[in-house]
Amino acid sequence: MNILGIILARKGSKGIPGKNYLKLEKKNLVEIAIRNAKKSSMLNKILFSSDDKKLVNVAKSLGVSAPFLRPKNLSNDKASSFSVLKHAIEWLEKNENWKTDIVVLLQPTTPFRTGKIIDDVIKLLIRSKSNAAMTITDVDYPPHWMILMKKNKKLKTLIKNGNKFTRRQDTPQCYKPAGLVYAIRKNILYKIKGLLPHGDTRGFYISPEQSINIDNYLHYLLAKTLSKKFLK
Repeated sequence: MNILGIILARKGSKGIPGKNYLKLEKKNLVEIAIRNAKKSSMLNKILFSSDDKKLVNVAKSLGVSAPFLRPKNLSNDKASSFSVLKHAIEWLEKNENWKTDIVVLLQPTTPFRTGKIIDDVIKLLIRSKSNAAMTITDVDYPPHWMILMKKNKKLKTLIKNGNKFTRRQDTPQCYKPAGLVYAIRKNILYKIKGLLPHGDTRGFYISPEQSINIDNYLHYLLAKTLSKKFLK
């Protein structure tokens, strides 16, 4: 079984310019992602996909395959991560005759991922014979209490009858994607419309602390605080 890990890191970022160059414990986010991916015992191949020449050179210097610059049409805000995964899979099949059975998405913006977490998610996928497996974590606030505001500023609960719960502990336990690891069978990848979960998708729980996803500068400051605990 061929299991491919793909690290995605495009050049542009609206939230934090040059986001993938941010450093924790003297290593940038791409270096951290690569070093942790290489600690996985389940990945047969690790590939780096980026439109940034400097980051491609970083990946190559760390011994990771980075055989192409990602096309422009797959490097903008509108390109989905799944379309980028498909491009890498198809490039390997065409140019290296390397066929993928399971693809594992690894994002540099979740720096506290470990090789063990990668392996545990892959093992969950294989053991359960499911379509996909992904890391999940707790939500910060019950979605049943979230509200929508219409154009006339009239408020409406996001979930119908969600406001019937008066205590947080009475709301159903909910989770959100943690973003550290997404493991997907190749044949399922080509059937997904939208985001995971899709079909039979299994969840692997990660604590909120370890699930920090750096989308803005506040997340980065929090990651810097926690980096001594999770980056050893």
